[in-house]
Amino acid sequence: MRRFIDRLSQQHTLDSAWRSGKPELVVVHGRRRVGKSELLVRFAHGKPIAYYVAAQQLERDQLADLGRALGALSAGFRRSRPPRLAFRDWDELLATISDAGQRRRVGVVLDEFPYLVAANPALPSLIQRWWDADGSRADVMLILAGSQQAMMQRLVSAEGALYGRPTRRIHLQPFDYFHAAQFARGWSAEDRIRLYAIAGGIPDYLEEFDDQRSLRDELVRLAFSADGRLFREAPDLLRSEFSEPRTYESIIRAIAQGATTPGEVADRAGLAAANRVNPYLDRLLELGLVDRRVPPAEETRPRPRTSQWVLADGYLRFYYRFIDPCRSAIQLGAGSRIIDEVMGEPFDAFVSRTFEEVARQYVARLSAAGKSPPLSSVAFWWFAGGDIDVAGFQGRRLVLAGSVKWTNEYVKPGDLDALRRSVAIAAPGQQPDLFLFSRSGFDRNVRAEPGVRLVSLRDLFDRRLEFEAGAMQHDFGGPTR
Repeated sequence: MRRFIDRLSQQHTLDSAWRSGKPELVVVHGRRRVGKSELLVRFAHGKPIAYYVAAQQLERDQLADLGRALGALSAGFRRSRPPRLAFRDWDELLATISDAGQRRRVGVVLDEFPYLVAANPALPSLIQRWWDADGSRADVMLILAGSQQAMMQRLVSAEGALYGRPTRRIHLQPFDYFHAAQFARGWSAEDRIRLYAIAGGIPDYLEEFDDQRSLRDELVRLAFSADGRLFREAPDLLRSEFSEPRTYESIIRAIAQGATTPGEVADRAGLAAANRVNPYLDRLLELGLVDRRVPPAEETRPRPRTSQWVLADGYLRFYYRFIDPCRSAIQLGAGSRIIDEVMGEPFDAFVSRTFEEVARQYVARLSAAGKSPPLSSVAFWWFAGGDIDVAGFQGRRLVLAGSVKWTNEYVKPGDLDALRRSVAIAAPGQQPDLFLFSRSGFDRNVRAEPGVRLVSLRDLFDRRLEFEAGAMQHDFGGPTR
């Protein structure tokens, strides 16, 4: 049985839609392997909901398969074997759904919807016409789900056929470190942070790791072997989103290797000028694969010269930093040797950046759980003379500042002094709470005091940080675990 972790908010949205008693058209999208199908299968279980996963087929074959899936919604069906319905076209199929919705509450999930559109590009317009005429007047819940995010986003954009029609929309995001770590409870806190640096928050990847074996052995099996799942996945992911993925891959590779400005990215990716790379960066940003970081003071009017482009997808960061440069050697069977070369200082330097991200997620989670003041934003703040790893704001006021250390040494009094100096430069006159995050612990002369918090790896996984369970407990009628 696959582990199913969190997704309480999304479950609540789907359950609320089902119980609403109103016609519902729901769009669910998100990156490949993020868990859309698992969420929808669990939601549909035990309800009069027909669930269909599309394949890359001719339209006639898709309609034939849908006839089997929708048989249980036909008139008069009770306990016997569901009939196989025959549909000549989509208009007939959609009419069957709205007819079934005249008698009782019914639902249909069309998963991998982009495959259906590939077979019949007019399908979104057909659904629009059906929804306006019949679907929005029947007791139905239609869910359209897909992993090709560009297509799913176009579907509901101002230029899309279904613009303004969906009653709810779910953009399923990767897990943060807190839920990702629950896939590897058998590992140490350090290795759970490392796992998050490798697989990001993608449940399908996290599920692959066996926490009864060492992280090194699992990396050899999954990432540093020619038949490993994480060795193969990145190129497939890009091919699923882009018809010509080579330029996008070059840009992602350049960012993974340290390029942060459009000029640096264009140079490393072999593009003629920075202005040529901007449309590609915008598209990657739209898909959530990269992120544009700006100093918090410039959020409303960011300047290109001070922006930093970074990879937002943790797995792609890992793949293009460690796997992609060694693909040929790994295919020749040298993966075990390569992993021994990278698992020391190079990998620690890589994980240290993820640890900073984890620290920012921690203070956001702490605030959401009601264990610190509310925060409007949390960011990395860099400025002339220094930077602050974790900067938490209420509006434009700095209320929290943190320093993050992923080293084998204790955090020392000098580290706290350095954080105070950075705050004095960036936010003179303000008195934010100070947080020190440490992988290895704290010097005996560094103590928690009013306005200063010490955060160890163990603190990051405190179950009281799971604010989602408390927020949803009433709606689900009791504890969620």
